[in-house]
Amino acid sequence: MLRGLYTAYTGMLAQQQKMDTISNNLANVNTIGFKKDAAVFESFKDVYKIKINDPEAIGQKSIGKGNLGVKVGEIYTDFTQGTFQQTDSPIDLALEGTGMFVIGVPNAEGELSYKYTRDGSFNMDSQGRLVTHEGFFLIGENGPITLTDTNIRISEEGNVFHGAELVDRVRTVDFENLNQLKKIGSNFYEAPETAGEKAFEGKVIQGFLESSNVSSMDEMIHMINVMRTYESNQKIITTYDTTLDKAVNEVGRV
Repeated sequence: MLRGLYTAYTGMLAQQQKMDTISNNLANVNTIGFKKDAAVFESFKDVYKIKINDPEAIGQKSIGKGNLGVKVGEIYTDFTQGTFQQTDSPIDLALEGTGMFVIGVPNAEGELSYKYTRDGSFNMDSQGRLVTHEGFFLIGENGPITLTDTNIRISEEGNVFHGAELVDRVRTVDFENLNQLKKIGSNFYEAPETAGEKAFEGKVIQGFLESSNVSSMDEMIHMINVMRTYESNQKIITTYDTTLDKAVNEVGRV
């Protein structure tokens, strides 16, 4: 009986983790370039049920397999393309196809480590460098991209032109295994070696931003389903609790 109670508990815990994922998606429905997450459930490993102390059985006799419940096996990111929003700002960029902008994050010594993002809403700092909202650098082939003004043209290949002069080229990369990328907050990703960096084969679109790929309607439907499943497991636990109470306080008297 207690096994069923614990199994229902694992169901509630898994649904709570799924609810956290849905809530994060809804919180970022208007975040530029955000990619939604989803929870994948899996069961705990099956265990064998064995008869012991049975005079009719020789040794220990298997009576089948049982399962101890469900858990969240993986939180994966859906990299489906979001829709484009036109801004006409020359330093707003979007990527068509899978891939990332390369962002330089300086440490205390001024050395750059590289992070990745789909958020192409850039600003220009006091030194003319294109930066994210956090002040991190958009990286080009020659390092942080530096401009004299925003009167620029950026080709689909990422080449940055000031008039007829080629200033730099926006550095973009793609990955063999997108599921290896790790979200680290502020709409940035880290890429381990297992992600398999490769050349970006899509297009850089100037004057547009990519919206989040979160559908608020779909996420609300998922949220309702999670709440109903959670309540069902909660009722199961309540039923087990009532049954145990009767077994202890009523059957025990007899």
